[in-house]
Amino acid sequence: MQNELDIKLALNAFNIITKYGDKRDVNYHYQGLQAWSDFDGYTLQIANNKVTLTIYFHNKYHFDYDSDEELDKFMKKLIRLK
Repeated sequence: MQNELDIKLALNAFNIITKYGDKRDVNYHYQGLQAWSDFDGYTLQIANNKVTLTIYFHNKYHFDYDSDEELDKFMKKLIRLK
């Protein structure tokens, strides 16, 4: 999978996870995904065990992952949250 992101999809996923997820400490957990933000809300993160997506101010983003296969699985999970 190419390392391109539909930012609206990611922000929607973040919203769903924080709305419907269980809050544990500072993270929300929902359907195998976690979501959290920094103290001012300008940096958001969504993660599972293998992939972390960080969304910065002005919709810049960064993926941290070891394999394309894991990134594909992560993206499919985000899409299913719609």
